[in-house]
Amino acid sequence: MKTGIFGGTFNPPHKGHKHIALEAVRLLDLDRVIIMPSCIPPHKAAASLADPQDRMEMCRLAFPEPVFEVSDLEINRGDRSYTVETLQSLRDIYPKDDFYFIIGSDMLDTFRQWYRWEEILSLCTVCAASRKYDYIPDLSDFSQEQRSKIIFMASEPLEISSTQVRNMLKSNVGTEEVVDENVLGYIKAHGLYDDEFDGYRALLASMLDEKRLLHCEGVSESAGILAERYGADPEKAKLAGLLHDVTKRLHADEQTDLIGKMTPLEKSNPKVWHQMSAPVFLESRGIVTDEEILTAIRWHTTGRAGMSLMEKIIYVADFISAERDYPDVETVRKLASISLEHAILYTSRHTIKELTAADRPVHPCTLDCYNDMLKHFGF
Repeated sequence: MKTGIFGGTFNPPHKGHKHIALEAVRLLDLDRVIIMPSCIPPHKAAASLADPQDRMEMCRLAFPEPVFEVSDLEINRGDRSYTVETLQSLRDIYPKDDFYFIIGSDMLDTFRQWYRWEEILSLCTVCAASRKYDYIPDLSDFSQEQRSKIIFMASEPLEISSTQVRNMLKSNVGTEEVVDENVLGYIKAHGLYDDEFDGYRALLASMLDEKRLLHCEGVSESAGILAERYGADPEKAKLAGLLHDVTKRLHADEQTDLIGKMTPLEKSNPKVWHQMSAPVFLESRGIVTDEEILTAIRWHTTGRAGMSLMEKIIYVADFISAERDYPDVETVRKLASISLEHAILYTSRHTIKELTAADRPVHPCTLDCYNDMLKHFGF
């Protein structure tokens, strides 16, 4: 029997997951696909992770067809699960099956960093599904024998991630298009992915468009992950990320009234006004009074020398949120997983290059931020 294995956090399962699974059945002529929700994902930090049993039930609702089987094998381990261990267990259960392990094509970039990755290739054929248009996998680091155990499933991708879905759920934007109605009903009935920020979201919804709302949700989630990793307060980080662009769409006169005194360079550069007007707006109306949150919002665009941990987190989170798709975003995300300072050095340098190439002025605080990072690394 040809058995596909499709693992993931499924937090929540969405139509992008379903698309990949159905394409695998079609292209590989699979007899069945085992849907395998993980308990704790080993390869990435999990934000807003729903309870394992909730994710199991959502998978049952998302994959009702007979060709799919939802397994609790990894969830029952109650800890981090590694693919090689799952494959070994499945080999014991189904000794006569040929296994096809289904992943997103982006995972091929880091596959050689997976735990006992060579053994994975001995236990199954890895099937990489297109996640982006015009993606061509680079398999040059694999041997000829290893490449024979990797299949690239070239089909039209449905570009959506669970992170983006969670952000859409929180801001109540477009979820019907990307989540099965039964899964969506389960999420709403059980209050999954709710937090204490609905009042803030109501304020944002009155001031921002849908695209900016989703960006704010993305920055909030990225900030929470970075805060967990680097030892800051996750709730403060998520709130700062959510509110960082609150005044982005205010009329120019309203922003300058809030800001008050500005340098001539700042007056000529409206793109930095929102980082200056937002903390004044929030504090003057009693919406946020926490100084750590306010200063993080104050410097999220330009950065500055001597940034606090929270300021660094919001600055970086603004560059790596889920909906960002500029050419270097994956590089910045990888650097952010190494250290905040690596990401800040790279992004501040990139910002300076872009501005000078366009003959536009560079805010002195951005230069100070860049020089501060050089000093941090001993240059």
